[in-house]
This record gives sequence, structure tokens and C-alpha cells, in this order.
Amino acid sequence: MDFLFIIAIALILNLMLITFAIIDLMKRDNVKYLSKTGWIIMMAFVIFSAAIYLLIGRGEDRAFD
Repeated sequence: MDFLFIIAIALILNLMLITFAIIDLMKRDNVKYLSKTGWIIMMAFVIFSAAIYLLIGRGEDRAFD
């Protein structure tokens, strides 16, 4: 039973991370290595790919006025 609880927590954390990553992805003008569509498809099918996007796939930050 403890194993199922740990898996459930990991899945919930992954969904939260995906949500944050997709919001960040939509706000950026450019991203690295893949297109925005490619990153979204990867996040849908590869576990913890949102963390990969946040670590290496983010483009330059926008300049604030």
C-alpha cells in the first residue's frame, strides 16, 4: 500500500510540473532544441520531460520594459 501512495504522489507532482512547464512554454517567444509543439508532445509521452524542458529547453528570458 505504501508503494501505491508513493507512485500517486510522484504522478501528482509530475502533473503539477507539466502544468507549470506548459504555462512557461506558452509565455516564451523562443525555446531551445525543439519547437513548442515538440516540447508539448514530449511532455505528454515522456515522464519527467517537463523537468528536462525547465532545465535545458527554456529560451532566453523576455526583456521587461
